[in-house]
Amino acid sequence: MRLKSYFAATVEAAMALAAQELGPDAMLMNSRMAPPEAQHLGRYEVVFASAPPPAPTEPALTQKADPEQVTDSEGKVPWQQLSAEITNLRRQLERTSSLFRSSQAALPGVSLSPELQEIYSALLDSELDPEIARNIVNRLKTRSSNETSVLQRDIFSRRGPVEAGGTRRGLVGEISSLFETDPALGFTDSERKIAAVLGPPGCGKTTTLVKLAVRYGLTCRRPVQLLSMDTYRVAAADQLRSYAAILGVGFQVVETPRALSQALEEHRNKGLVLIDTPGIGAAEQDIATDLAELFAMVPEIDKHLVLTASMRSADLSRVAERFRVFQPDKLIFTRLDETEALGCVVNQAVQLGRPISFLSSGQQIPEDIEECSKERIVNAILERLPAMEQSATTAAA
Repeated sequence: MRLKSYFAATVEAAMALAAQELGPDAMLMNSRMAPPEAQHLGRYEVVFASAPPPAPTEPALTQKADPEQVTDSEGKVPWQQLSAEITNLRRQLERTSSLFRSSQAALPGVSLSPELQEIYSALLDSELDPEIARNIVNRLKTRSSNETSVLQRDIFSRRGPVEAGGTRRGLVGEISSLFETDPALGFTDSERKIAAVLGPPGCGKTTTLVKLAVRYGLTCRRPVQLLSMDTYRVAAADQLRSYAAILGVGFQVVETPRALSQALEEHRNKGLVLIDTPGIGAAEQDIATDLAELFAMVPEIDKHLVLTASMRSADLSRVAERFRVFQPDKLIFTRLDETEALGCVVNQAVQLGRPISFLSSGQQIPEDIEECSKERIVNAILERLPAMEQSATTAAA
């Protein structure tokens, strides 16, 4: 048996080279990213085994030949050829063993190719939950194994190679399937749009609400009414009152469920009603319970939970869990300009089972807010993989 490595920019291209040279009887032994010392030959290496060519018939010798003097077509004596093949095989086994050990360290209990190791590390680097990252990589590994089998069969049956980029498309699809987006205010079956922003102190609720008022109210020539329910702190509503005066829109403070119902009835001719709420800290769960009961009485309110994307993932999960009592309809993430790791955004969408509506970065009104799209989130995560940048634009649509 003869082993030979082929290098190319993709596994598919390397396999095609092997098929062209060795024919349909060659057997795929291994495929992996090329080691650093061979990267100049191609990004990927595939190893094939084939039967050695039949030895030429030698004419009868009048006397016994000296084994040291018998050479092959390359000028090597047989034992030297065998020794070289054994040495080459040993090196390949050592590389495979090293690859196995490193993959075990990266993801316990699972053997990964260098490409999947790189993907797993990038997902963790983006602060995606380790369990979610592990599930993605396991599914990609299964997909890769299936596609490699199909690819080998198609190449050697001369039906043509499968389209390249399966791992990349698979990764985009896996991340995109984890969460949903719904960049809208209010419910689609309601002519008047009513939305409330909820969240912890300092998450940017009030600024976000004003951005939404300008972009989806004033810009669309839709009458706007701002309501403040933040009566728990001294002068807490003054900031929103000032914004309302600058924008020239209505403003009112409401304190009770009855006052809220009356305000909504009074402003039923307003196309957009936005409700600001107090920032609720970890020690103020009683306030959260009271407000949650109030909102439960008005089901037409579209509740947006505002979370800070730059917060540590573990802390963000604890904050999000505190607001589960509100049964929020959608999620808004702020301060995207302060972080490059958006895996936490996906984590919370998965944890709460709610779509993401808007993303905010910066204090400019109304420029620094955007409708959330899957492409935006997926591309931010894929930027951790240089070879996969900007790959989600069409695949995640």
